[in-house]
Amino acid sequence: MYNFTNFAMTLNELEPGTEGVLAPTDCRLRPDIRAMENGNMDEASREKERLEEKQRAARKELAKDGEEWSTRWFQLGTNPYTGSQDWLYTGGYFDRKYTDCPDIY
Repeated sequence: MYNFTNFAMTLNELEPGTEGVLAPTDCRLRPDIRAMENGNMDEASREKERLEEKQRAARKELAKDGEEWSTRWFQLGTNPYTGSQDWLYTGGYFDRKYTDCPDIY
């Protein structure tokens, strides 16, 4: 499906109990992707549009308050193994303290 291998298709599946340990911002919880994977393209399209509007509104709110969005668990830096610019993990994701995560879905 969608030119994915069987293995690739299973990567987005949620194992039982997984939702309780994932950040609410985890991409596996995206309602538009879920709808697409379930074959409901109309719902996927509506959800994608809704999410994009929600992102635009959040960006406007940040700009109005003079704030900039920043990543929570990664920062741009030099990869110590390759020497190239890369996103480096800063820690904290596996602490499972997601109370201050934004509602992005």
